[in-house]
Amino acid sequence: MTKEAALFSFFSSLPKLEYDKDSGGYAAVENEEETNLPAYMNTAVPDNAKLPYLTYTVLIGTFGEPACSLTVNIWCRTTDEAEPNAYARELGKLIPRGGVLLHCDGGGMRVYRGNPWCQSFVDDTDRTIKRRYFNVNVEYITEE
Repeated sequence: MTKEAALFSFFSSLPKLEYDKDSGGYAAVENEEETNLPAYMNTAVPDNAKLPYLTYTVLIGTFGEPACSLTVNIWCRTTDEAEPNAYARELGKLIPRGGVLLHCDGGGMRVYRGNPWCQSFVDDTDRTIKRRYFNVNVEYITEE
Protein backbone atom coordinates (compact mmCIF):
# COMPACT_ATOMS: atom_id res chain seq x y z
CA MET A 1 0.00 0.00 0.00
CA THR A 2 1.44 3.39 -0.95
CA LYS A 3 2.02 6.04 1.70
CA GLU A 4 -0.87 8.08 0.32
CA ALA A 5 -3.20 5.07 0.38
CA ALA A 6 -2.16 4.20 3.94
CA LEU A 7 -2.98 7.74 5.10
CA PHE A 8 -6.33 7.66 3.29
CA SER A 9 -7.20 4.30 4.84
CA PHE A 10 -6.19 5.52 8.29
CA PHE A 11 -8.15 8.79 8.21
CA SER A 12 -11.12 7.02 6.62
CA SER A 13 -11.38 4.75 9.66
CA LEU A 14 -12.76 7.50 11.92
CA PRO A 15 -16.31 6.47 12.86
CA LYS A 16 -19.24 8.60 11.77
CA LEU A 17 -21.16 9.86 14.81
CA GLU A 18 -24.80 10.58 15.46
CA TYR A 19 -26.62 12.08 18.41
CA ASP A 20 -27.90 9.46 20.86
CA LYS A 21 -30.95 10.76 22.74
CA ASP A 22 -30.66 8.06 25.41
CA SER A 23 -27.13 8.97 26.45
CA GLY A 24 -27.35 12.67 25.55
CA GLY A 25 -24.08 12.39 23.62
CA TYR A 26 -22.68 11.27 20.30
CA ALA A 27 -22.11 7.62 19.40
CA ALA A 28 -20.85 5.73 16.36
CA VAL A 29 -23.40 5.25 13.60
CA GLU A 30 -24.62 1.68 13.45
CA ASN A 31 -26.03 1.90 9.90
CA GLU A 32 -23.73 -0.34 7.85
CA GLU A 33 -23.89 1.96 4.82
CA GLU A 34 -22.32 4.93 6.62
CA THR A 35 -20.08 3.64 9.40
CA ASN A 36 -17.11 5.93 8.77
CA LEU A 37 -16.75 9.67 8.38
CA PRO A 38 -15.91 10.54 4.76
CA ALA A 39 -12.25 11.55 4.44
CA TYR A 40 -10.78 13.56 1.59
CA MET A 41 -7.35 14.87 0.74
CA ASN A 42 -7.70 18.65 1.12
CA THR A 43 -7.23 19.11 -2.62
CA ALA A 44 -9.86 16.52 -3.58
CA VAL A 45 -13.09 17.38 -1.76
CA PRO A 46 -16.00 16.72 -4.13
CA ASP A 47 -18.34 19.61 -4.86
CA ASN A 48 -21.26 17.53 -3.57
CA ALA A 49 -19.59 16.49 -0.29
CA LYS A 50 -22.02 16.59 2.63
CA LEU A 51 -21.02 17.63 6.13
CA PRO A 52 -19.67 16.20 8.36
CA TYR A 53 -16.41 15.11 6.75
CA LEU A 54 -12.67 15.09 7.36
CA THR A 55 -9.94 16.66 5.22
CA TYR A 56 -6.20 16.15 5.52
CA THR A 57 -3.00 17.33 3.86
CA VAL A 58 -0.40 14.94 2.51
CA LEU A 59 3.32 15.53 2.80
CA ILE A 60 5.60 12.62 1.98
CA GLY A 61 9.03 11.97 3.43
CA THR A 62 11.51 9.13 3.94
CA PHE A 63 13.61 7.66 6.73
CA GLY A 64 16.11 10.10 8.22
CA GLU A 65 14.17 13.22 7.28
CA PRO A 66 12.41 15.32 9.92
CA ALA A 67 8.78 14.46 10.61
CA CYS A 68 6.25 16.02 8.25
CA SER A 69 3.56 18.23 9.76
CA LEU A 70 0.11 17.48 8.37
CA THR A 71 -3.17 19.18 9.12
CA VAL A 72 -6.46 17.39 9.64
CA ASN A 73 -9.76 19.26 9.66
CA ILE A 74 -13.11 17.91 10.74
CA TRP A 75 -16.02 19.92 9.36
CA CYS A 76 -19.53 19.84 10.87
CA ARG A 77 -22.75 21.77 10.37
CA THR A 78 -24.22 22.43 13.81
CA THR A 79 -25.31 25.23 16.11
CA ASP A 80 -23.42 23.93 19.15
CA GLU A 81 -20.00 22.49 19.93
CA ALA A 82 -20.98 18.95 21.00
CA GLU A 83 -20.61 17.25 17.62
CA PRO A 84 -17.20 18.69 16.64
CA ASN A 85 -15.95 18.04 20.18
CA ALA A 86 -17.10 14.41 19.94
CA TYR A 87 -15.20 14.02 16.67
CA ALA A 88 -12.11 15.56 18.31
CA ARG A 89 -12.30 12.90 21.04
CA GLU A 90 -12.65 10.15 18.42
CA LEU A 91 -9.63 11.39 16.49
CA GLY A 92 -7.76 11.43 19.80
CA LYS A 93 -8.56 7.73 20.18
CA LEU A 94 -7.34 7.06 16.64
CA ILE A 95 -4.10 8.98 17.31
CA PRO A 96 -3.24 8.31 20.97
CA ARG A 97 -0.58 10.34 22.78
CA GLY A 98 2.15 7.84 21.90
CA GLY A 99 1.14 7.76 18.26
CA VAL A 100 0.35 4.85 16.00
CA LEU A 101 2.37 2.90 13.43
CA LEU A 102 0.95 2.47 9.93
CA HIS A 103 2.36 -0.01 7.45
CA CYS A 104 3.05 1.03 3.86
CA ASP A 105 5.21 0.06 0.90
CA GLY A 106 8.87 0.06 1.90
CA GLY A 107 8.27 0.21 5.66
CA GLY A 108 5.93 2.26 7.78
CA MET A 109 5.10 5.62 9.24
CA ARG A 110 4.55 6.80 12.78
CA VAL A 111 1.57 9.14 13.08
CA TYR A 112 1.45 11.21 16.25
CA ARG A 113 -0.08 14.36 17.68
CA GLY A 114 1.41 17.72 16.85
CA ASN A 115 1.36 20.80 19.04
CA PRO A 116 -1.09 22.31 19.61
CA TRP A 117 -3.20 19.21 19.07
CA CYS A 118 -6.60 20.76 18.36
CA GLN A 119 -8.00 24.22 17.65
CA SER A 120 -11.60 25.35 17.17
CA PHE A 121 -12.74 27.46 14.22
CA VAL A 122 -16.04 28.65 12.81
CA ASP A 123 -16.63 29.54 9.16
CA ASP A 124 -16.69 33.30 8.53
CA THR A 125 -19.56 33.05 6.04
CA ASP A 126 -21.73 30.46 7.82
CA ARG A 127 -21.64 30.31 11.63
CA THR A 128 -23.22 26.84 11.61
CA ILE A 129 -20.10 25.36 9.99
CA LYS A 130 -17.74 24.37 12.81
CA ARG A 131 -14.23 23.09 12.22
CA ARG A 132 -11.68 21.34 14.36
CA TYR A 133 -8.12 21.87 13.14
CA PHE A 134 -5.54 19.27 14.20
CA ASN A 135 -1.78 19.27 13.94
CA VAL A 136 -0.50 15.80 13.12
CA ASN A 137 3.10 14.72 12.63
CA VAL A 138 4.20 11.81 10.46
CA GLU A 139 7.63 10.26 10.73
CA TYR A 140 8.34 8.13 7.68
CA ILE A 141 10.29 4.93 8.28
CA THR A 142 10.60 3.97 4.63
CA GLU A 143 13.35 3.34 2.12
CA GLU A 144 12.11 5.97 -0.32
